[in-house]
Amino acid sequence: MRWKDFLYFQRGSKIAVVLLLILIVLTLILNLLLSYRNSSDIILTQNDSIVREFEEFRQALKWEDSSAVVAAVERREFASHHEHSDLSQRNPSRNDHRSSSRIAYPSIEKLSKGETILLNASDTAEWKKIPGIGSVYASRIVQYRNLLGGFSHVEQLLEVYGIDQELFSRIAVYIEADGNFRRLQINEADFKDLLSHPYLNYKQVQAIMNIRRKKGDIVSIRELSFLDEFTTDDILRLEPYLEF
Repeated sequence: MRWKDFLYFQRGSKIAVVLLLILIVLTLILNLLLSYRNSSDIILTQNDSIVREFEEFRQALKWEDSSAVVAAVERREFASHHEHSDLSQRNPSRNDHRSSSRIAYPSIEKLSKGETILLNASDTAEWKKIPGIGSVYASRIVQYRNLLGGFSHVEQLLEVYGIDQELFSRIAVYIEADGNFRRLQINEADFKDLLSHPYLNYKQVQAIMNIRRKKGDIVSIRELSFLDEFTTDDILRLEPYLEF
């Protein structure tokens, strides 16, 4: 008997074998489908439970945050209420409206045509009354005037930083020279006092001190005009301020 004889089947046996193979294949397919469905259900069930737990956790956090915010607002309102009550008790006439808490700054009345202020006797408030002069210019004018010891003439305002010829022309009509300025005792002032004056520099003060040390008192400004340290313009500016 040959080995091929073992693989020979009759017609009826062949049909039975084919049907059996089909049943086996169908059983395997059904098995796979059922196992996949069961595992999917488990995964979905697990995912649903995770989602529910996450939502519950997020809601808890949201509740805690909102509670904290509400508590903070309540504390702030409580503190604000008590602070307002204390202020009201200390000042019963205080108005609760915000507009009442604003400081009302009085407007500065400007000078009319024909009105003037004194060149050296006016403070910053008076200077701000001049049309075109505000807080900055008024402060600069007074500071420079203090360094000089006062203005000897109105045109010296052109030496103030920021005041040009155009601005000077507009404000000069509101200013009256008063001749109230301080003079330097050139033979008695020390080095520091002389140097503090805007019209004297270090070399010029040193030259004055050398003359006083070598020759004694300076009797007139003419002596300074002979020195190389002083120009004609320097002498003209200094002359009103020096006293011998």
